[in-house]
Amino acid sequence: MGLDCGGRMGQIILVIINIIFMLMGLGLLVPGIALQTNFDFVTDEIKPVLDEIRITGVGLGDVIQNLGIGFIIVGLFVFLVATIGLLGACCKSKCILTIYAIIVLVLLLSQVIVVILWFTMQNTLNSTVKGELTTVLTNNYREDSINGTSQQSNGWNYLFITLKCCGINAVSAGTAGDFQNTPNWSGKGASQKIPTSCCQGVTAESYTASANCTDSVAAGTYYEQGCYDAMIAKFDTSRYSNILLGTGITIIIIELIAIISSILICRGNFDEGNLA
Repeated sequence: MGLDCGGRMGQIILVIINIIFMLMGLGLLVPGIALQTNFDFVTDEIKPVLDEIRITGVGLGDVIQNLGIGFIIVGLFVFLVATIGLLGACCKSKCILTIYAIIVLVLLLSQVIVVILWFTMQNTLNSTVKGELTTVLTNNYREDSINGTSQQSNGWNYLFITLKCCGINAVSAGTAGDFQNTPNWSGKGASQKIPTSCCQGVTAESYTASANCTDSVAAGTYYEQGCYDAMIAKFDTSRYSNILLGTGITIIIIELIAIISSILICRGNFDEGNLA
């Protein structure tokens, strides 16, 4: 005996859904690869600075370096799960469909938690990371050098040069910005307000800048953007954040339909010989 009406409908829906899942899984590879490319600024010199910030026990540098890889792994996993669902739907295998439904249910619950945390903790997480970065800069920045005795200072200066930023918060012309609250760093002169690495055109090979930048902090001579905003820009949130969130909610809805469709197929009146 073949599938009843509900079972046939569930089979058709499940096949369509898992084809969409396959495309979504492959689609997650794109932002994963893009993020991995954008985060190439986390070099061996800069990583120790970022790792001073801990997120659930993991250094920020490690989080940034592995975020793109995480998207790639998730994309491949979604593709694999979709393949299992497609196989179960086409073969009408109760065993495969049961395994598929359990996996999708676990994914569904996990994604609901992630979406809730995204809405409730995003602003808190942003402010916490920014505040901790400011604290780390204030406490650990000591030398205006890229090959000095302070590894933290070297890392900060490499970060300023690489991301073309200065301090954590944006520095206003004529002011010392975050460096006003960083008493432990030794400038090259009593009148120096910002480090050489904050000045436009400075490189690791040519680490020199005019007093017009370091002392006067004249507009157009230094990087006016703060490093927190520069790092956030690397996440390209305007392009990926809303897309990923929308995709996540869409996947949750589709997963609910997939679970229901799997149940319909399993409950359908088809031959026991097909109940593998």
